[in-house]
Amino acid sequence: MSNINKPVIILILGLILAVNNSCSDNVTSSDPSTSNRDITSTRTPGEWEEQEAIWLQWPNNWDSKLRLAFVSIITVVQQYETVNLIVRNETMKSQVTQMFQDQNITLTNVNFHFADYENAWLRDNGPVYVFDKNNKWVLDFGFDGWGSGLTGDIEYTNDNIIPGIISTLLECEYENNNGYILERGNLEANSENIVMLNWDCQSDRNPDWSKEQTDAYFQEKFGITKVIWVEGHDPYDITTGHIDGTARFVNDSTVVVAQVDPSIETYSGEALNLDKIAEDIEAAGIAVIRFTIPGWIIYEGTELPVMYMNYLVGNGFVLGMAFGNAEWDNNAKSQLETLYPTRTVHMIEVNALWNSGGGIHCVTNDEPILK
Repeated sequence: MSNINKPVIILILGLILAVNNSCSDNVTSSDPSTSNRDITSTRTPGEWEEQEAIWLQWPNNWDSKLRLAFVSIITVVQQYETVNLIVRNETMKSQVTQMFQDQNITLTNVNFHFADYENAWLRDNGPVYVFDKNNKWVLDFGFDGWGSGLTGDIEYTNDNIIPGIISTLLECEYENNNGYILERGNLEANSENIVMLNWDCQSDRNPDWSKEQTDAYFQEKFGITKVIWVEGHDPYDITTGHIDGTARFVNDSTVVVAQVDPSIETYSGEALNLDKIAEDIEAAGIAVIRFTIPGWIIYEGTELPVMYMNYLVGNGFVLGMAFGNAEWDNNAKSQLETLYPTRTVHMIEVNALWNSGGGIHCVTNDEPILK
């Protein structure tokens, strides 16, 4: 797969965002060596903090079967905050609006933006946001199509330009870190001084980097003093163990970790090692709550673990995953309501998403508000 950028034509609709008052008016350099980001005041916000918008890339190419799930996601999110939806062209925009019309759903809080891209998983190829004392920054890390997980059978070159496009739309500060591969799906932040990642994923993407080198790099990029590393992943997980499928910060001092129901048998070769992950997080001084994996479903001939961890937290809401088992889904909703008592919990069916390798969190990218 070529790493040479293709010629890209980017068209931006008249619906372009007004200049966000949480962003800087400065023209910024894409060279990290000349970045004027204030490292001493850099902070990575938690997902539960107030958000400006949720961004998505409309499913294209091989993941077009995910479009009904996107309709459900957008329908909920637009009730609470702005949706910024990236589409490839006017034809795709018309297809999107027609799909909502066919479902008798009105698009009330959705901005369309045009760009060339390949895949629908914006959590992974999209921006990582940090703040310094004056500005909101888009950090643009490299994206390589999920490392060894998909063995190079998908195109992703154009996905790498999306963070720069979003930065331009927002007129935010921008920092190019493409020399290091990082998907936001493998990054959890506690809003203060800690980030949490799965080392299996990062070592797969950046095999020449040691933990010590990575710790120092993340301290500079994210303004943190501690990196919590967990290890172990399901061998069938094409992401090589994204943290947002197993462990999530609920607040600055609490993490929820998935747990297999002891009454069920896991499938052969299962290597999630969730109890060890929970122990490692507790050893780092963080409180741990467990979230049950109640069983398995069969979808299109594939056995899938019912894992509810890949939810999205937004302004006043949580968007959770449902699998079609009413008892399990209702129990999961109750657990999410306990974790987030001030937010309304919505559950949507995600079997097509999950069978494709991810969930709600994987296809959304939350943009925080600078305060």
